[in-house]
Amino acid sequence: MTRYGSGRVYATDLGVVKVEIPDLSRYEVPDDRIAPEFGPSGLTSLTAQMLLRYFQGECVDFADTPVLLDDMTPFRQNVLNVTRRLKYGEISTYGHIARDCGSPRAARAVGGALASNPVPIVIPCHRVVASDGRLTGFSAPGGENTKMALLKMEGVEFKGLFVSEKMIVMHRKPR
Repeated sequence: MTRYGSGRVYATDLGVVKVEIPDLSRYEVPDDRIAPEFGPSGLTSLTAQMLLRYFQGECVDFADTPVLLDDMTPFRQNVLNVTRRLKYGEISTYGHIARDCGSPRAARAVGGALASNPVPIVIPCHRVVASDGRLTGFSAPGGENTKMALLKMEGVEFKGLFVSEKMIVMHRKPR
């Protein structure tokens, strides 16, 4: 439970398959329902604790958290894996992610892949913005307001509704 409300982590023995985050644009009433096919496990508990620390403002690295993306196309898996390299407080653009994926003309397809991200925060799709620094699209509750709140929590600077250009990283080398 965060100050914004509650979220959920769903996992199998092999990895996290889904993360639901609260709407950071408003407070919500906690919902304690759990999908019957996903019971508590060591992985769900660990990931939930890491997410709670993240929402309390701590710099948390989810790089070692196993994630299952098997139901996604290879392109979408590639986009999410490249996006996963972004560190706390680092921002990239859809175009830079497309180039890093080997598809420099696929910025819109990158946006589509990020919109289907089943594990927000763990795979930090909120750290990807338009080429001019605009916050575009965020499929989690609260949309762009939640995206802005997450980025501000990570210390990202804004000029109005735009991410400051100095915050945008061009390319990340694979780990």
